[in-house]
Amino acid sequence: MIKFIVSLLILLPLFAQANTEFCEDHTPRTTATNGGEKYGLIVPGSKVKKAGSWSPKEMVSPPLATYKAYSIVQDWAVNNLPKFDGIEIRSVELVKYHCLVGFSKEEYWYYVVEYDPLLDGNKMYGSKNFVAVLMSGEVIGVKSI
Repeated sequence: MIKFIVSLLILLPLFAQANTEFCEDHTPRTTATNGGEKYGLIVPGSKVKKAGSWSPKEMVSPPLATYKAYSIVQDWAVNNLPKFDGIEIRSVELVKYHCLVGFSKEEYWYYVVEYDPLLDGNKMYGSKNFVAVLMSGEVIGVKSI
């Protein structure tokens, strides 16, 4: 019994540290190009927490309305996709941030927005066309992984 308690005391901090690292880099979407390059949407837990908690169980609208997330991504595209004439948004999804650390009753959510860039009125399909929008309005783009 003493061995079990000692083992638990040794392993518990290691488990907590592993969970903290998992919690920090939430990757809800990944993709790869035809050339084999891998990309992902990496959402830092610290930024999600800073953006504020919200739960649909509260039966109130999210701090950032869907139409506002849509508009923010449209504006983001102007500065971040200058080669294109604009974008057509394909979907706006509300995603729950999953974290194994702690036993907080607070929930954290953000949007994942998928889009198609437009060039001369034509959709330019690709595998890296999505971003996250936190409840604070911050946009997080796709990164090489």
